Amino acid sequence: MPPSTVPARAPVLPPVPALGVLTVFGLGWFVLNFVHPLSLPVVGWAPMVLAAVVGVLACARVARSAELTAPARTFWRSITTATAAILVAVLSNAYDMVSGFGGAEWKPGAHTMAFYVAGVLVTLWALLRLPAGDRSRGAWLTLGLDAGIVVLAAGLFAWSYAVNGSSALAEATGSYLPVLGTALMGFIGVLAAVKLALTGVGPLDRGSLTAMGLGLLAGATAGAFLSPLQAGRPDLSSSFVAVPLTFLFVGIAAERQLRTEGDAVRVPRRRRRPFSLLPYGAIAATGALLLVSVRKADGEIRVIAAGVLVITALVVVRQILAFYDNAHLLSRLDSSMLELGRLERWSRSLVQNSSDIIAVTALEGHILFISPSVERILGTPAETWIGGPVTRCTHPDDLPTLNELSRRLRQEPRATATCQVRMRRADGTWRWLEIAGANRLDDPSIRGIVSNVRDVTETKRFQDQLEYQATHDTLTRLANRDLFARRAESALAEAGGAGVALALIDLDDFKAINDRLGHAVGDALLTAVAERLRACVRPGDMVARLGGDEFAVLLRGVCAAKAEETAEQIILTLGTPVPADGHDLLVQASIGLVEGGPDIDANELLRRADLAMYAAKEQGKSRYVRYVEEMDARAVEHARLGAELRRALAAGQLFLLYQPVVALPDGELSSLEALVRWHHPERGMVSPAQFIPVAERNGMIVEIGTWVLREACRQMADWRRRYGAAAPYRMAVNVSARQLREPEFAQAVADVLEETGLAPEDLLLEITETAVFDGGLALETVRAVRELGVGVALDDFGTGHSSLGLLRTCPVDALKVDKLFVDGVTGTVENSAIATSLAQIARALRLQAVAEGVETEAQAKRLYQLGYRLAQGFHFAPPLPAGDIGRRLAERAARGDGSDLFEPPALAS
Repeated sequence: MPPSTVPARAPVLPPVPALGVLTVFGLGWFVLNFVHPLSLPVVGWAPMVLAAVVGVLACARVARSAELTAPARTFWRSITTATAAILVAVLSNAYDMVSGFGGAEWKPGAHTMAFYVAGVLVTLWALLRLPAGDRSRGAWLTLGLDAGIVVLAAGLFAWSYAVNGSSALAEATGSYLPVLGTALMGFIGVLAAVKLALTGVGPLDRGSLTAMGLGLLAGATAGAFLSPLQAGRPDLSSSFVAVPLTFLFVGIAAERQLRTEGDAVRVPRRRRRPFSLLPYGAIAATGALLLVSVRKADGEIRVIAAGVLVITALVVVRQILAFYDNAHLLSRLDSSMLELGRLERWSRSLVQNSSDIIAVTALEGHILFISPSVERILGTPAETWIGGPVTRCTHPDDLPTLNELSRRLRQEPRATATCQVRMRRADGTWRWLEIAGANRLDDPSIRGIVSNVRDVTETKRFQDQLEYQATHDTLTRLANRDLFARRAESALAEAGGAGVALALIDLDDFKAINDRLGHAVGDALLTAVAERLRACVRPGDMVARLGGDEFAVLLRGVCAAKAEETAEQIILTLGTPVPADGHDLLVQASIGLVEGGPDIDANELLRRADLAMYAAKEQGKSRYVRYVEEMDARAVEHARLGAELRRALAAGQLFLLYQPVVALPDGELSSLEALVRWHHPERGMVSPAQFIPVAERNGMIVEIGTWVLREACRQMADWRRRYGAAAPYRMAVNVSARQLREPEFAQAVADVLEETGLAPEDLLLEITETAVFDGGLALETVRAVRELGVGVALDDFGTGHSSLGLLRTCPVDALKVDKLFVDGVTGTVENSAIATSLAQIARALRLQAVAEGVETEAQAKRLYQLGYRLAQGFHFAPPLPAGDIGRRLAERAARGDGSDLFEPPALAS
C-alpha cells in the first residue's frame, strides 16, 4: 500500500494527540513562568518547534493522499508550504529568544517576521484560490455585500485593537511586527469563516476548513490577549500558547480531511438555512463593540446607540423572516419545477419509447410530428414522414376507411374516432394498424389531430384464427353449422330465397365403419368426402359439415334441374371407392334436397332437407329425395305416434303374440317367436310396420326391446315350469341393431335371465345381417351373448348384405330364410335356387335353417324336399296370444304323446 493511501474510517492519527499534549504543555509552561519565573527558555520553545514539525508532517501527509481531488491537493500543498514557513519562523524566533535571553526585552528579527508573514500570506493565497462555483450577478452582489459586512466588522475590531491593545504588545516585544502578524492571522481566520459560510468549501471538507479557520482565530486571539502579560518579562512569550494551539487545529483539519476522503459512504448534508449567519454575527459583534465603546459616553449617546442596535436587530429579524418566506416559496417553486420537469421527461420518454406510434396531423392532412416507434413498426425513419400525407403507405382498399376517419375527426373539436387499416412496411409486407384519433385543433399547444397508432397485426391474425376455428370444422376445414346457418340466412334474404337450394347429405352406415375400422379411418373418410364434395360444387356454393357424418351443400343461383343434377353428381362421386388411411371404402349417401322460397329461414330449410333425407333412407339409401309438403304431415304423424308410443309403453298398451316354428314334416311345435303388437285405445291395432320405424328413429326401440325381452323370457319360464317337456324348445326374440350397439346389452340379457329364471339355452336372439355386417361393437355384443349360452339366429337372411364371410365371423346357430326366397320355391329351378343353396350352406355349416313366410302346403312340401326341417308361417299358425298357446300346451302335456293340435301338412305322402 502506498504511503499516500489512507483507508476508509482511518483510526485517529498520532499527530493530533501529540499536538494536544504540546498545547497543554505550552499553556502550563506559560502560566508557571508567569507565576514563578524560570530561567529555562529552551523548555518553553522546544514544544513550539515540535508542534510546528508535527503540523508540517500532518499537512504533507494530506497533500500526498491519492484520494484527494486536484484542487484539494493543490490547497493542501500550499498549506504545507505555509506551515513549513512558519516552522522556519518558529525556529528563528526560538534562536533569537535563546541567544538573547537575559536582556531587558526580546524582539524577533526581521527575517523571523518575514517567515511568519510569508506563511500567513501563503495561507491567504490558498484560501483565495479555492473555487467558489458559478454564480449569477445577483448572487455575486449578495456575496460581496455579505463579505463586506464581515470584513468591515473585522476591520473595526482590528482598528479597535490597534488603538487600544497594540501599544502593549509593541511595548512588550519592542516592535510592531507582532501586532501586524496577529492582525494578519485574525484576518485570515475571518477570511476562512467568510469562505466557509458564504462561498462554500469547494473540494475541501467543511469540517476541515472550519477547524483551520478556528485555529487561526484561536492563535490570533491567544496572541492578542496574552501579549500584554509578557511586558517586561523576556522569559514569557504568547507564542508558547498561540503556536501549539494553532497547529493543533491544523492537525485536526488534516485528520478530518483524510477521514472524509477515505470514507466510501458520505453522510448526506443537512438542508442549509436560506441565509448565512456570518454577516448577522458580524453585525451583532459590531453592536457589542459599539456598546463597549460608548460605555463611558454621556447618557444621550448610550441611548441613541442602544436604540440603533434595537432597530438594527428588528430589521435583521424581519429580514430573516423574509428569507424564510422566500426560501419556502422557492422550495415550492423548485418542487413544482422538478415535478414539471419530471412529468416532461416522463412524457417525452413515453413518446420516445412507446411501442405505439404517436402522430400529430395538421388539418390539411400532412404530418406535423410522429414518434420514433414508426421506424420499428413500419421500417422507415420518423424524419421521412414529417410533412408527408397521412395516407402514405396506406393500402388502396383501406383509403376510404382512413378518409372517413379524417372526416369524422374534423366535424367538431374534441371528436374521437377509431379505425383499422393496412399500411406497407419498408420490406413490402402489410401490417394492420389500429388508429385512434382525437381532434385537438382547439388546443393552442397542439393545433392538430393527435393519433395513437397501434400494430394489431398479430392480434388480428389471432382473432381471425379464433373466428375461423369458431366457424369451421376442425377435421374437414369446412364451414360448421353456425357459419352455414348465417350464410344460408343471408342467401335466403336475397331475392326472397329464389335460386337457393340445399342438399343435406348423410353417409349411410358410417357408424359401422367407425366401429369396425376405428375412428382414425372414419376421420380420414370424412376428410376425403369433404374434398369430393368441394369438387362437386361451383365457386359460389358452400359446403359445410353439420356434425358427425352429416354434410350440407348450399347452392345459390340454381334452378330445380341444376340442384338435382348436383345431387346426382354427389351420389356418383361418392359411389367410387374412397381411399381412407390405407383402406378403399365404398360410401353411400342419402340426400335430402329442398329449394328456398318466401318466408323460409335457415332453420326451416334445414328441417325440410332433414325430412327429405330420412325419406331417402327409408326408400333404400344411396339416393336423393326432393322435399314435398306431404313429408310434413308424415313427420307430424311420426312425432305424434312417437309420443303416443312412449305413453303406450307406460300404460301397458303393448303386448306380445307368439308365432310357432314347427318341425317338418310332422308339424310338431319346435319353438316360438315373440312379436310385439300395439293396441291403441283410439286407433285400434297399430301395425308394427308403422310404429317400429318410429321407435328406431326416436330411440324408443331400446326400451321396447328390453320390455319385449323381459316379457318373453318371463312367459317362457312360466311355460317351462308349468308344462315341462311339453313346453316349446326355445323362445325367439328379435333384437334391433340399435340394441346391439348398447355397451350394456349383454349384461341386460344376463340380468333378465337371472330375474326370470329362464335357462340361457331356452332363449334365441334374432338379429339382422346389417346390424353385424361391419363388425365393431355389435359383433362384440353378439359374441358376449353367445358366451352366456344364448342362441343367435340371422333373421331375413339373404336380403341384407348377404356376406357369406359373415357366417364365419359371427357366431350364429340358425339361418332364417326370408319369405322373398320361400315364395319362389314352387316355381322354376332358377326361382328355387337361392332357397336350395341356403339350405345346403346351413347344412354344411351345421346350422339350423328356418323357412319364413310359409303360406301353402305346396311350399311346405317343397321346402322339406329341399332339406328344410323347420318352418313358420300362416300355413301352420298365425301369431297367437299367450293364452291360446298355453291351452294348446296344456292339451299337449295332457296327451303325453308329444303331438300337437296344429294341423300338419300332408308331407309324408
